[in-house]
Amino acid sequence: MAIGQIPPPMDGLAYITSEYLKLLAEDHDIKILNISPKVAKRGIAYHLSRTFTVLLASMHLVSNAWRSNRTCYMPCQSDFGLVYTIYLLAVARLLRYPTYLHHHNFGYINERRRIMGLALHAGGPETVHIFLCERMQQRFGETYWRPKRSVVISNAAFVSPTTNRLEPSSEGPLKIGLLSNLNREKGLYLFLDLLRAAREQGLNVLGTLAGPVREAQDKSALEAAQKELGDVLQYAGPLYADDKLRFYESIDVFVFPTIYANEAQPTVLYEALAAGNLVIAYERGCIASQIGNSGVSISQDEPFVPAALAWLHKLQERREKTASRASVVHITTDMHVAERAKARVALSATPTAL
Repeated sequence: MAIGQIPPPMDGLAYITSEYLKLLAEDHDIKILNISPKVAKRGIAYHLSRTFTVLLASMHLVSNAWRSNRTCYMPCQSDFGLVYTIYLLAVARLLRYPTYLHHHNFGYINERRRIMGLALHAGGPETVHIFLCERMQQRFGETYWRPKRSVVISNAAFVSPTTNRLEPSSEGPLKIGLLSNLNREKGLYLFLDLLRAAREQGLNVLGTLAGPVREAQDKSALEAAQKELGDVLQYAGPLYADDKLRFYESIDVFVFPTIYANEAQPTVLYEALAAGNLVIAYERGCIASQIGNSGVSISQDEPFVPAALAWLHKLQERREKTASRASVVHITTDMHVAERAKARVALSATPTAL
């Protein structure tokens, strides 16, 4: 049994869950129990919808408990969603399912939460915990306790290298971009401030924003910035599939000044790296290990705009001094294949029913 949120709606958790289940389906007989809410807006109807899907999933656990090779896989929910995770873990443990809990959230790792402790007790010591990076695994053990059984699988397993890119040439403007849900938590306002500061300092930078803007306040801020910055700022709207790839290939540096408390290992960073972008991001969750030497991660204790601007100045100076352009691929095929291989065997070494 695989219990998780499958798109729609599409978000990072739902995307990675669906991609992981596609991979597991190549070696396992999987029954997918989709617990995505049927109501988009949070409220009473939303939680009633979620409660119904979770209860239905637990009924499937009961009806399949007789199978000798049964397994239960589920992503760990966050915030109030942990209530559903606790319930499902308790049912799976009561029915003696071998259980795998996939973590995608740093919110309950950065700060110890009683409800997460309840989830660990509900699952029991035999639950296998899947983490996104070594830092997540280590910090989880420091915040709660070190799980008896755990494995690290990077989200790089689900993002393929897409191109051989060249480092930015010395000609033309330096092109930076951000693709995300455009709001304060995901860095919209810091990105706009970075463009303003670059213009004030005479740095030849063009910015492109992509992704949905859902809140009226954020739409107003974006529209005001477009009038203020003119041709320096472009808004491409929500992008998907090939349009998203073209966005990455149109920029030199992906800027991700996230202040989102639950940020773990954002897929957009691997997508940007896979397309050959350099990256500037705030250091949260696994981000520092994602970027490595392909950009810079800025401490959350440091103001983002001055640090990012200083790094862009150095990049501009370096590309002006370099006559030749070096080919760069930041996610290699070997890395992608290795992570997929780890993901395949995480649940078992031989095909089983889920």
